[in-house]
Amino acid sequence: MKIKQILVWVCIFITGNVWAETTLDIESAVSLALEKNLSMERSRIESAAAKRKRDRSWNSLIPSLGAGAVAVHPTSITGPLSPETDAWTPGFSLSASLQLSPSIFTDIEQAKANYEAGLLNHAAARQSLEFQVRRLYYQLLLLRSNTELMEQNAASAQSRYEQISVSRRAGQASNLDELSARLDAQTQQTNVRSAMTAYENALDSLKQLLMIPPEESIVLQGSLQILPAVEQRAGSGVQGESLTVRALRKNINSLEAQRRGLRTSSYAPVLNLSWNAAPLYSDAIDDWLDSGGQFSVTLSMKPDNFLPWSPAKERLDSLGDSIAIQQSQLRENILSQENTVRNLRRNITQSAENIETLRLNLTLAEETREMYEESYRRGAADLQNVYSARDAVLLAENRLLSEQYNLAQAILELETELDLPFGTLMRWEHPAN
Repeated sequence: MKIKQILVWVCIFITGNVWAETTLDIESAVSLALEKNLSMERSRIESAAAKRKRDRSWNSLIPSLGAGAVAVHPTSITGPLSPETDAWTPGFSLSASLQLSPSIFTDIEQAKANYEAGLLNHAAARQSLEFQVRRLYYQLLLLRSNTELMEQNAASAQSRYEQISVSRRAGQASNLDELSARLDAQTQQTNVRSAMTAYENALDSLKQLLMIPPEESIVLQGSLQILPAVEQRAGSGVQGESLTVRALRKNINSLEAQRRGLRTSSYAPVLNLSWNAAPLYSDAIDDWLDSGGQFSVTLSMKPDNFLPWSPAKERLDSLGDSIAIQQSQLRENILSQENTVRNLRRNITQSAENIETLRLNLTLAEETREMYEESYRRGAADLQNVYSARDAVLLAENRLLSEQYNLAQAILELETELDLPFGTLMRWEHPAN
């Protein structure tokens, strides 16, 4: 009975693994990555920490409070204590202090700037992850289609080899022809295995981004057979600013807030309010005695900070240098983005034109194949011509798919540079028959 139970559980485990399967389209893949990816989890934690610091930045206005319990026993080095004083006296202490400075408000401003910069960092992490998932998904569609085309190539090469082998035994083909056909068939099989390896490697990368177990099966929906159409010639009228540029602007704002805070804390006076009390209980009067409580108001400054070689002046100068460097990087990134956008728009326009040409090339190849197949059925063409025409169709399909992938990737890059929602500049439609 125990053996039967073990066999049942083994069967359940095996069938469970066999049927564990996830069906994805590109949008569900993006949603799953944004929900499960570990880098996004870390980014959310960092954003929450920045928000917490911003929300609590006003806590510098809360007084510092202290409380304690004391027990006092007198000592003497000149002689013994009197019986009245040789005892422990209980008591407690209370204190409160508040430090007021204009730097408190600059610190609050800096916390807000840091939070806004953190939001941009989170948006950049989200955009980067979505870009990776979408590009990898398109790549998988291309690799899958390429694998299918190579399988057809391999089947065609194997049929050609078998046909030539028959012809060689009938004395109608040479040994060299047969050897060449055999080598071609084996080469095509090797190409199929290489394509499958590339597909599996890319699929593992997608599983890692989506936090899907490696052993789980994935079914990808969609196909590059449909044509990616560019909206309004790659959005020639659409303007935008990359998250990298916006993040640099926020970093500059944060550094400037930090410099204002440091300048204020270094040169502005500080007002310190403090109060303390330490009552002790006296057995002699059976009451509490205040042993020296006091309230004090202190206004202080650091005159040495005004010296040109002071550490505070050096920190301010260093922050000024950092701001200048960031501003230079900002100008450089703006110029780089403008150049990248121009290049991408030209590439997209060229790629769209290439697709139209490749579609015509595919149509020509298909009609040529049909012509040779019809001629072969009438006995007016050789079987080798039919095989060659079929190979030409597969090659034309492969080139068209590759160019469609190039177009889709270029559009993703342009949407990233302009910080547009993915899909703004691209739609998918079936090509006209």
